[in-house]
Amino acid sequence: MRKSSRTRTSLLIAAVVAVVAPLGIIAAHDENATGIYKTRHDAYHKLGDAFKTIRDQVKSGSPDLAAIRSAADVVNETSVNQFNWFPAGSGPAPGVKTRAKAEIWSRPQDFEAAQKLFADQAKKFHTVVAGNDVAAISAQFAELGKSCKNCHETFRTKED
Repeated sequence: MRKSSRTRTSLLIAAVVAVVAPLGIIAAHDENATGIYKTRHDAYHKLGDAFKTIRDQVKSGSPDLAAIRSAADVVNETSVNQFNWFPAGSGPAPGVKTRAKAEIWSRPQDFEAAQKLFADQAKKFHTVVAGNDVAAISAQFAELGKSCKNCHETFRTKED
């Protein structure tokens, strides 16, 4: 790999890390969380772990493509299942710990478009991972990270 290509890849990875690192700490685990809140929290926590695996492997000198494929499966599965995690009545409420903003329910078409963007990018990532090209995996991982950021900026509160 040429030095400029390595630098560009490093910059892309750094950008993705800045965007997706918060996924690993979506919210402090709330032992009292139940129902859809817990489902959502646990699934996004698992997604954060998958992103960390991908990030770490892509940054390593010799990526474990099997680990990346396994993590890509989690990302893809999450991108499909996420459409079921925000039913009416599961937003911010007194006594409920969630980082989901009310805009999810007040602007459902916009939220669904953000979810669809993530799902589309996750599917593309899953396909690219099957090709075993680490540079292509890195590039698509950056695009996947952008789709996460797109949703987080509008539909998720900042970490306390």
